[in-house]
Amino acid sequence: MKENKSNLIARRFRVVARKIGATFRQERTRELFTFLGFVLLSMIFWFMQGLNEEVENTFTVPVELENLPENTTLITDLPTHVEVRIRDKVPVMLGYAIEGLSPLKINFQEYDKNRTSFLLSPAQLEVILRASLRPTTTLISVIPDTLKFLYTHNAGKRVKLTVRGKTSTSPQCVLSGDMTADIDSVMVYGEQSLLKTLREVYTSEFEAKKLNDTLRTTVSVAQIPNLRIVPDRVTVTIPVEEMTSKTLDIPVIPQNVPESWTLITFPSTIQLTCMMPFSKFSLVDNGSFLLGVDYLNLSQQPAPGKLGIKVLQSPEYVRNIVLSQDSVDYILEHKSTVFPVSDDSIVSIPDTI
Repeated sequence: MKENKSNLIARRFRVVARKIGATFRQERTRELFTFLGFVLLSMIFWFMQGLNEEVENTFTVPVELENLPENTTLITDLPTHVEVRIRDKVPVMLGYAIEGLSPLKINFQEYDKNRTSFLLSPAQLEVILRASLRPTTTLISVIPDTLKFLYTHNAGKRVKLTVRGKTSTSPQCVLSGDMTADIDSVMVYGEQSLLKTLREVYTSEFEAKKLNDTLRTTVSVAQIPNLRIVPDRVTVTIPVEEMTSKTLDIPVIPQNVPESWTLITFPSTIQLTCMMPFSKFSLVDNGSFLLGVDYLNLSQQPAPGKLGIKVLQSPEYVRNIVLSQDSVDYILEHKSTVFPVSDDSIVSIPDTI
């Protein structure tokens, strides 16, 4: 059985081999392979010729500042990289593409002459970059082509930080406090002449709308020309609380009543409903409000026998104060007039209006 299978496989192999041989002996097949051979040779010659051609490419080169003293602070930020365009033959450019260009390393102490700034010109940048390029490479351009360093050796000054921003809440919420930053002051570095008059710095203007919960967000500090502020970003907290309602019975207190008169209101208490942050609910009671009617307004009332009610005192965090009625009835009584009758007795006669 095994011999039969082996013979069968051998016969099939010989059949396939004869077919392949017959295909190669055909004229069209020989022409096809001849054409493909010439194409391959052409590609090899084209590739070899291309290796000798020069090409251009742009590379991103990191910028690194070395040997910066501890007591020195940069006022302006350096670019993180520069764009370098170079030209060379293909094999060299392939090497640059695979390995990348070396960082642009700037030795601070080499250029610092106890000043407050220095400038690296295009020629100086080219000298630094040339150290990492092959002699055959042509440096076409560098962007930016000039680097300016502004710095200070001064210790700096701590200055108050103030948050500036606009906020609004959803209808059922309210701001429950002032906006605050995670730090109350920042360090500012620069020339003493500029720091001398500086008393306060601010966050950049921002706006937060329709808040329904406490918000914590990162905000940049507004920059000042020729000064460095550290840190330049802070976390701002905007406290927001949900509102809740409370109803109280508040006495109505007459105001500016002459000593010889008594003003009595009906009713003597008014139901007051208001909204407040949930955390303030327990702080609000009858003593938090003062409702009054004014004796001086008697002649100005739109209806006889009525006095308008005014809210004379309320907590600043309370909103949407609503009274069960806006006026009350009243009785104005003249206090008792006293007449002497004898050395031992008096007679009192009350008047009522």
